[in-house]
Amino acid sequence: MENMETGNANDSAQQSPPIIDQVLNGEQSQPSPGGGSDGSAGSHDPGKMFIGGLSWQTTAEGLRDYFGKFGEVNECMVMRDPATKRARGFGFITFTDSSSVDKVLAQEQHDLDGKKIDPKVAFPKRAQPKMITKTKKIFIGGLSATSTVEDMKQYFEQFGKVEDAMLMFDKTTQRHRGESFLLLLERIDR
Repeated sequence: MENMETGNANDSAQQSPPIIDQVLNGEQSQPSPGGGSDGSAGSHDPGKMFIGGLSWQTTAEGLRDYFGKFGEVNECMVMRDPATKRARGFGFITFTDSSSVDKVLAQEQHDLDGKKIDPKVAFPKRAQPKMITKTKKIFIGGLSATSTVEDMKQYFEQFGKVEDAMLMFDKTTQRHRGESFLLLLERIDR
């Protein structure tokens, strides 16, 4: 499982919901009094959001401060690489009141620490929503080391005009991670 870095491992273990301790051992701001989940694995928390596109410098506290303007943040974490302890560019927040999620989604653009971030409703892997959503941004994984931006653009043009494409690189090794994001001109079903 993924690991994260904590400021004080003893405090985190005593104050985090059990599922967080089992799945994540990482940088996390402390839950607000009276909040939290029952820790049952696989249950959907309607107040939980995935936050993508974070700056490498974004902290859990910075994330909590930013999203606090939308409602009370019960839990907040920035995911870190287990080996290097460096931020991985994404995290999770949980609002006390799920209506705060709607407020976040109603705002068209979010910027934090000099980067445009991408908040989305978080669903457990086994409880994926049965709704059809439309998106312009597509994640592509499992690419070969020889894949290029032009290869991806050429292939994905069959689904619509590609506005932008980028390959993801490891900051330490400067090697292609086999992952990419495409931005299409028009939204498609996913």
